[in-house]
Amino acid sequence: MHKFNTIFSTALFVLCCLGSAWAQESGDELIRKALAESESGNLKEAQTLLNQAIALAPESALAYTRLGGIQLLQQEYAAGIGSFQKAIMLDQGNAEAFIGLSIAYLHQGRYSLAREALSEASRLRPDKQQTIDQVLAWLDQREQTYGR
Repeated sequence: MHKFNTIFSTALFVLCCLGSAWAQESGDELIRKALAESESGNLKEAQTLLNQAIALAPESALAYTRLGGIQLLQQEYAAGIGSFQKAIMLDQGNAEAFIGLSIAYLHQGRYSLAREALSEASRLRPDKQQTIDQVLAWLDQREQTYGR
């Protein structure tokens, strides 16, 4: 009986791992489809696909990052901030999520938070420093002009 339990437990473990891999693969496919939909201008469909991907693979930082991007395009800044924050919680090295977060903060006029997110993105992606510096220069000018 002990041998049966061991074999059964091992088989169950393998099936659970395979199920997780299948869900991740399906999630990745949904993310690819969402990208195609967003490039075609079908933002609502892209958002639906990304929500499905998250339901299948809730540990996917990429799905949350892409969802945040779609939310930005739809001017849903608060929702985008939430999605980017979830992506960052799942992957603290996700420079793309920090950049998206900074853009959402900029649109809300939350410049100090935007600056912090850009600083983190700069640390993670030094190759983007020139672009980040341009945004920081714009923030500096805006703060000097409007005193924020």
